[in-house]
Amino acid sequence: MKKHLSFVLISLLILCVSCKSEENKTTLWTLAWSPNGKYLATGGNQDSLKIFDAKSFELIKIFPVEGVQLSRLKWHPFKNKLAIITQGRTFKAKILDVQEETWTELEGLKSSFRALDWNYTGELLAVSELEKAVSVYTVDGIFVNRFMADPKGVAGLDWHPSKNIMVTVGDQIGIYTQHGDTINSFKARTEETLLLCVEWHKSGDFFAVGDYGGLKNKVNDKDKLIQYWNVEGSRLFEAGVAKVEYRNIRWNPNGEKLASASDALRIWSKEGKLIATSKSTSDYLWGVDWSPDGKYIVTSSKNGKIVIWDENLNIVRVLKP
Repeated sequence: MKKHLSFVLISLLILCVSCKSEENKTTLWTLAWSPNGKYLATGGNQDSLKIFDAKSFELIKIFPVEGVQLSRLKWHPFKNKLAIITQGRTFKAKILDVQEETWTELEGLKSSFRALDWNYTGELLAVSELEKAVSVYTVDGIFVNRFMADPKGVAGLDWHPSKNIMVTVGDQIGIYTQHGDTINSFKARTEETLLLCVEWHKSGDFFAVGDYGGLKNKVNDKDKLIQYWNVEGSRLFEAGVAKVEYRNIRWNPNGEKLASASDALRIWSKEGKLIATSKSTSDYLWGVDWSPDGKYIVTSSKNGKIVIWDENLNIVRVLKP
């Protein structure tokens, strides 16, 4: 019980720290490039969801999201709809029709945490509720089912690219069917840690995870890990080079490269080779995504900066929010 409470308190500190701090009201935790290449969406502690034109990079729409931390957002794979989750009990998680500017509530959702994703057909949306539950909804916000996943909180989840199974991360890694049947579950590390993000490779053969580092006894200044795992629980790759946690990772469209956001933007090959690294900065990079054509990467930061990079990590443009 003591260990559980310790983990929950640390998790809340990690994920909700500075919600009332003016210094961090600028933080943008998440951003995503729409699959059709038309929009960029971002949000965080700024009490708003912002939509940019992805061609001109001009800010075109602002939607109020007041009093909560906007943790993550995901575009529907085929429609101009955006799923949004916050760490709060007021806004919780919703689906936004960007063109109609209408919101869809998720039926019966009582709380929310920081994980959500659409399945490969776009028919189902999975969201994590506070603590350990995952709930599944239709694209119209109709409740489908709920199941218990990570016993200490689901911080990240991702649907398989061609099957209705998902991987969740938090205290451990879990692979589940859409109905919540357990396919496998295992620990990623011997040290107690919080896994923050997960992404299936485009092949569906393995997935990448990023973590917060050791929670109890910090191993060293670079104990935050990127790992590749398969469904059977075999670790394919591991590297510890970052000074701060990995909150978001993203494969490029053809699955050849993985972008990770931390103290620097890093590009990894699917075999685990570190291909490129941007200059490390104290303006930590939290959100990351690729353009649909794979030519550009976009990041968001602790200080609210949105940067467009080319695939060689040269800065192309800095957006004005």
